[in-house]
Amino acid sequence: QRQMCIRDRQLAVTLKPGRRMVGWASSVIAHDNGVILEDAGNEALVMACNVGGADSRVILSPGGSVGAFDLKQLAGRILLPQESFLAVGPGVRLRPYSQIKSLKTANRPAGLVLLQADGEGWVFTNASGEVSHIKLGAGEILAVRGSAIAALSATVVIERATEAHGVAADNKLNVAILRGPGNVWLQSSPAPTNTAQPGAKPGSPIVISFN
Repeated sequence: QRQMCIRDRQLAVTLKPGRRMVGWASSVIAHDNGVILEDAGNEALVMACNVGGADSRVILSPGGSVGAFDLKQLAGRILLPQESFLAVGPGVRLRPYSQIKSLKTANRPAGLVLLQADGEGWVFTNASGEVSHIKLGAGEILAVRGSAIAALSATVVIERATEAHGVAADNKLNVAILRGPGNVWLQSSPAPTNTAQPGAKPGSPIVISFN
């Protein structure tokens, strides 16, 4: 399965012995006895390591729509807003990609800050509201509110909106132009005002296993 988004659910990630993952410290709400939590180089992040001899679970609770993306099915790369990051599994590297200051809002005072996740593993994201998926053909254009962007294929180009695109010169709605080819995931609610993760949500966890 290439990707999934599930509203208001927890995510149970199963780590094989010796495997590890990195995520927001506040999103890790429980783990099995074989897992230890270590510093990931940033006080907001934590590294969960399975040091036991059996499969062990790490339970994440983002509060919102959980996105699970298999990079093997997405040409090995995906772009996501900084506040959408939840966790990455083994075999994935996360790094800064770009900052689009023209898409500055009260919710994103620094503009749209994008991260790139690349590798052959899984990427987990947190989106507000409901999430929809749109596939753009080569050269196809989509005008979107910057705050609605939840994730993008790395092949999608983000361009400044102009009056030629039917957007007012002041661009008060913070519209961005997305040009294909590639996949676009849009969230129905504005991006959160900060990167703090909310508390646990009720419901049985969704289970993902790393082989």
